[in-house]
Amino acid sequence: MNFIGFMTLIEREVRRFLRVWQQTLIPPVITSVLFILIFGYSLSSRITPVAGISYLQFIIPGLVMMGMIMSAYNNSSSSLYISKFQGNIQEYLVAPVSYWQIILALTIAAVLRAMIVGISILAVSYWFVPFSIHHLPILLYFMLMASLLFAFAGIATGLWASNWDNVNVFSTFIITPLTYLGGIFYSISSLPSFWSGVARFNPILYMVDGFRYGLIGVADVSLVFSMVLVFILTLFFFLLCVQWFRKGYKLRT
Repeated sequence: MNFIGFMTLIEREVRRFLRVWQQTLIPPVITSVLFILIFGYSLSSRITPVAGISYLQFIIPGLVMMGMIMSAYNNSSSSLYISKFQGNIQEYLVAPVSYWQIILALTIAAVLRAMIVGISILAVSYWFVPFSIHHLPILLYFMLMASLLFAFAGIATGLWASNWDNVNVFSTFIITPLTYLGGIFYSISSLPSFWSGVARFNPILYMVDGFRYGLIGVADVSLVFSMVLVFILTLFFFLLCVQWFRKGYKLRT
């Protein structure tokens, strides 16, 4: 293992998003604050509490998870695609580092960015509505696994993408709709039976729901099933990244 090269890759990726922190760290926090002000304060008085929890407190876990998901995905996908576009990826391939070290470096930076965003949103949310963490290990599990999952998904997209439209199509037409329909602003128990069943096919629902249980102790679906599903999806995208890097998919062209 080339430890120095590995740490250099991590430092490069971390410096990349910290250098433009106004664009990478602040916008998700501002977006969450706007949602809190619009939905939390403007509409919470007209919406009945969900499972005995105020509506404002109910939406905070979903806002945190939304910010983390988008941060992890955007960091790894944009970094890898820019390296391909500028030709820097060739330097990675000839450097004395293995492909799994490249994957791990990209992943660590993406997870770190997602964690910073998530903790920042939690801190700001606490200023609006104080809360106590219900189950810290479960909270950390879903924060970490969701960040890893979408970091790997971002790497896979960065490898597959041939232009910026390809990079954005996954987040615009898949991640964003699934996120907004993933139980952030509502409980699926309040939906008609048909739509409640449809919602259960949304994988982001289980990340939001599991994180919500860890934070405030409220869940709509089985916690064990959510934990297993998120782990399986994370493992799938990790193996996909490893396989594509091993084959040099769209790298050695």
